Order: sequence, then structure tokens, then C-alpha cells
Amino acid sequence: TLVGRGALGRLEPFLRGLGDEAKQQGRVSSDVYMGQQCLAAEIIGGLVRGMARWAPDDVAYGRSVVTEALGHVLRAPEIESAAIWASCLRFAIYHRHPSKTGWLLTFLFDAGLPPHGDTGASSVSACKRMMLLRHVVKELGWRGAPLQRQLAHDLLPFLTSPLAQTRTCVGS
Repeated sequence: TLVGRGALGRLEPFLRGLGDEAKQQGRVSSDVYMGQQCLAAEIIGGLVRGMARWAPDDVAYGRSVVTEALGHVLRAPEIESAAIWASCLRFAIYHRHPSKTGWLLTFLFDAGLPPHGDTGASSVSACKRMMLLRHVVKELGWRGAPLQRQLAHDLLPFLTSPLAQTRTCVGS
């Protein structure tokens, strides 16, 4: 059966290629790029939910693959796929206790933004992160209050950004 590393072994080459796809975005058509993003989001959402039934060693390895792929997504300088990834993350944490997805939430909240004060080049990343995390915090409901406070603190420097689109995105 394809469970744990067996399943991940078949999907891993595609997920590891997400970083290359971000570089090639200008070379492929928009439909192809968005299709690849949809497929990757479906795979990651399913992996996060399915890892609950894996062996501990497989879970650790699966988490590293998922965080690496999501890292590429967060660093990609485009916002078109944000809605796809927001749906993926909502599915991954839907009706799950935060202790089961704490590793994912920690990654999203700690690894998503550049250091404070660097608002120039990172405004697209901040907007993309906000678009993704807005849905995550909403899905968590009352359990997400500490995360809301952290997110508000992290995004505070972007409220004074010289770019109106950044201020609008972060303020919404």
C-alpha cells in the first residue's frame, strides 16, 4: 500500500519542483502554472491531513517535505495563486485540533515574513502571507486569538508602507 514514505516517494519529485516552477513562471502559460499550483495544493492538503495515520519517522519526513514546498510558495513573488493555497490550508486544518497542526501553524507564522523593518522588497510576501493566514485564522475561530495578535504585530510595519496596495492588503 502507498502510505507514509511510499506515498510521499511518488509525490515528492513534483513537490520539490515547486521552487523551479516559481523561477519558470514567466516561461509557462498562466493556465499551466495555475494548474500546477492547484495540483500541488491538493497534494499538500491531503498530506497534512493524512500524516495523522503515518509512522512517526514518516511523519517527520513528510513535515519536512511539506514545509519545504510551502516555503517555496511563500517566497514566490506572485499573488495569483494565493486563493488556491488559502483553500489548501483551510482544508488541512479543518476540524483539526491545533495540537495536530501546530507544526504547520508555527511554520506559517514564523517563517513567512522577513525581519521587521524590511518593508520594501517584502511587501508582496507580506500581502501573500496575509491572504493565506487570513483564512487560517478564520478557520481556527476562537482558538486563533494568540495567532491573530502575533500576525497583527508582524504586519504592523507594513501599515506605513509607501505602497498603497500593501497598506490596503495588510489593513483588510
